[in-house]
Amino acid sequence: MRKVIILSTMLLFFSIGYSQQAVTWQQLSKVKWVSSYIPSMDGFYDLPRFSKEIKALDGKEISIKGFYMPVDASGKIFALSANPSNMCFFCGGAGYESVIEVIPKSGETSMKHIKTDKFIEIKGILKTNKNDPNHLMYILKDVELIAIIR
Repeated sequence: MRKVIILSTMLLFFSIGYSQQAVTWQQLSKVKWVSSYIPSMDGFYDLPRFSKEIKALDGKEISIKGFYMPVDASGKIFALSANPSNMCFFCGGAGYESVIEVIPKSGETSMKHIKTDKFIEIKGILKTNKNDPNHLMYILKDVELIAIIR
């Protein structure tokens, strides 16, 4: 009986530690584009319309692997890309869905020292953005580094 309790406790802690849902770039590519008028920009722009699968992830903690790209010198904001920067975000047919704006958790410093194009795994809260042209269409907030893979 004692072994069963110990095993159950270990499984509980294991599942709590890995409760985020792993997401792939292929899942994030399920987006359609609709031309819409944006009054503040006085023009028509293609805006994303997310699939049901993506909508279900909005506000949830996810993990994803990709290539690290710093956006600002302070290391407070960076991007994660499906492709390394030497291949360009959008070259070769990649689109906006191949990049995530990443905002580290307050006090998180482990990502400041990662070199550009390192392949990493991170976790955070996914926010979909379909209307704000000042941000990417995917934003990952409260991000923590899981692993530097290579």
